[in-house]
Amino acid sequence: MKPNVLIPYDFSAAAERALSWAVELQKSVGGGTIHLIHILDPIPVPVGVGIPSPAISDEDVEEVRRDLLDVAQKQGVDTTIQVILSPSAADAILETAKARRTDLIVMGTHGRTGLSRVFLGSVAEHVVRHADCPVLTLRAPAEAT
Repeated sequence: MKPNVLIPYDFSAAAERALSWAVELQKSVGGGTIHLIHILDPIPVPVGVGIPSPAISDEDVEEVRRDLLDVAQKQGVDTTIQVILSPSAADAILETAKARRTDLIVMGTHGRTGLSRVFLGSVAEHVVRHADCPVLTLRAPAEAT
């Protein structure tokens, strides 16, 4: 089986590890497809009292797309690249996985616990609970944390 793998990529060490793992999987089975995605929240968040953050521009999206392409090229693997605008990273991941008929989602996790997870939420946890396919989560290597 040549798997169809989705990698949500947020440029963290954990996401880099997830991509490396998926690349090794692809090599070990002799092929497959890797879909590399990055989600941007299009809703401006205030940076200070009364100061909204700037809206995401087409140039911002294109810059992230180029950065994703650079990441894929450094891994030496062909991937599809997609930048998604969504206020919910978890929902965007799930919708993309379903639309691309993904066999496996491989994603990094920051491994937050306690109050930080309660307040910041856990994208990985939501994806694990609601995905229609298996999900592999990987934490960043110890030296990166």
